[in-house]
Amino acid sequence: MSKSKTEQPSTALQNSNSGQNSSPKGSFSTELAQLKEILQNHSDASKIGGMQAYMKNLFPYLGVTATQRKSAFKLFLSLWHPQNKEELKQWVNLLWQQPEREFQYMAMEFISKYIKWFNTSDIPFFKALVLQKSWWDTVDMLAGSYLSKLLLNEPQSLAELVQDFSGDANMWINRTAIICQLKFKEKTQTEWLEFAILPHIHSKEFFHQKAIGWALRQYAKNNPHWVIDFVNKYPLKPLSKREALKHL
Repeated sequence: MSKSKTEQPSTALQNSNSGQNSSPKGSFSTELAQLKEILQNHSDASKIGGMQAYMKNLFPYLGVTATQRKSAFKLFLSLWHPQNKEELKQWVNLLWQQPEREFQYMAMEFISKYIKWFNTSDIPFFKALVLQKSWWDTVDMLAGSYLSKLLLNEPQSLAELVQDFSGDANMWINRTAIICQLKFKEKTQTEWLEFAILPHIHSKEFFHQKAIGWALRQYAKNNPHWVIDFVNKYPLKPLSKREALKHL
């Protein structure tokens, strides 16, 4: 049975955190225990099986739906919040180490909340997250949302990332290079979109093919002629081509 989304954490936990950010920097033992209790109070055990199956049983789940997670985040944020970027990064890394997938989702809620604290100097931080517990649900947010925002209007950093990530042996890093301009719209740098895609047009990897199609489909909203020319010029895999031309 689902627990009440308005249920408060235990009095002991609230009292222990009556002064926000009370734990020693980098510890977060109290905050983590508090977050665990809040998530458990927002969980629904009947959802666990379906959530885990949807993610190919790669990660355990508590059974917290997206709606309940938003509620849990709002409640937790009323009790504690990071004071600066360094503290935030330590907290995110701690949540990324927790076994249940909801903790990675909560980490991304924090990144979303404080995205303005980050800049292109934090690319190594995001790359490290991409490489840990990698699956599309986290990688696509890290790459297609957060890195995309950071790289917009930063052409030199974009060029460096694409050149570095495109030839990486890790598929998720390649995917990051391909989709990191999703939010660029008319500012998309086609030179670097092409550079990111071409090494992988013959790949049999589903996540390469899907990323290529997604990136092209997104840019087609602003420049359909370029995308059509690109698709006609290069022998894309059927999935990539189908996704690229989906709305054209």
